[in-house]
Amino acid sequence: MLAILAMSTWHLICPEFPPMPGGVSEHSRVLVEAATSRGLDVHVWTAPGASVLPNALNVEVQPSLGTFGASDLARTGALLDRFPAPRRIVLQWVPHGYGRRGMNLPFARWIARRARAGDELDVMVHEPFADFIGPSWIQPARAMVQRSMTRAVVSSARRVWLSIPGWTPRLSPMLRSGLTPHVLPVSGTIPVDRDRQDIAALRCRLLGGAKVLVGYFGAGGRYTEAALERVFHEIAAKRQDVRFLLVGRGTGELAARLRGQDGVRATGLLPARELSQHLQACDLLLQPYVDGISGRRTTTISALEHAVPVVTTFGRLSEPFWRDTSAVETIAADAPELLAAAVERLLEPRRNAEARSAAVTLYAARFDPRVVLEPLFAD
Repeated sequence: MLAILAMSTWHLICPEFPPMPGGVSEHSRVLVEAATSRGLDVHVWTAPGASVLPNALNVEVQPSLGTFGASDLARTGALLDRFPAPRRIVLQWVPHGYGRRGMNLPFARWIARRARAGDELDVMVHEPFADFIGPSWIQPARAMVQRSMTRAVVSSARRVWLSIPGWTPRLSPMLRSGLTPHVLPVSGTIPVDRDRQDIAALRCRLLGGAKVLVGYFGAGGRYTEAALERVFHEIAAKRQDVRFLLVGRGTGELAARLRGQDGVRATGLLPARELSQHLQACDLLLQPYVDGISGRRTTTISALEHAVPVVTTFGRLSEPFWRDTSAVETIAADAPELLAAAVERLLEPRRNAEARSAAVTLYAARFDPRVVLEPLFAD
């Protein structure tokens, strides 16, 4: 009987959970919804600020991990031990999310000890560890500690899931003998709002007399901001019928950093319904990534979920299928000067309509949670 109870109970450990903002928070919500739809009782172990999802059944949220310190881990461990063994644990792995400025080796060792003691551990790797070169003086130390953290976690796991195949070379040397990691693409995290009348009215307000709305979804970054600034300037110099919209958390600050782009509008953080409507109001999204588009980029995946075409970059972490779909226009990540021309191509009405249809098809085949998450629940 205890074994049956253990198998029907699912424990998710994550650094953030709704209503806390963030991509891992929203992906955790999708995982919980998928688990409960399969009849599992779900317990979420996370930081303060999380709460039970609206209308959620068989879900308990425990914000007992606090700041991920020693006392928080001891308290959470004692609570977990009240459940019958073997406990099925799914860990959302983003090493920078678990406190101590991304260098919480005791947290990783705590997870590893639980796995060695008998808990069945699945690790979902969103990002394995930081690179040694970065904007902060502490980056080399963080990169070294995070490698130790990730090794401790994945070497103790029953199964390891990767958001993209590009993580395989980094993680394979850390895995125990005989364990093969598998790719589990990140699905869309923004429920699609279907109110066409509201979306049309919003689009009209955002255009303000123009004809075309080009959006960006994200909070920027050095490479991205330089690319956006260049594209916005080039297109605005040629066309008077285009408006630009920055969507999502942090975009107010991003708009202020874009030099000479006074006409750019920004939404800031939006509730899910409004976020969905703003995405659908756009004719396309411009999403430049320094390492290229990949299956971990929820900003682009959410666009596909909403049938919005995307102009993006192809780089070292990009999967080949991005070049085989008409849902996106890809430009080499080391040639951002070509992005403006790609935007112009995707704005052409027939090409835009083709891309919208292809976006729906691509999302259904590769990113719909009803498809991609099934292996996570198979024993």
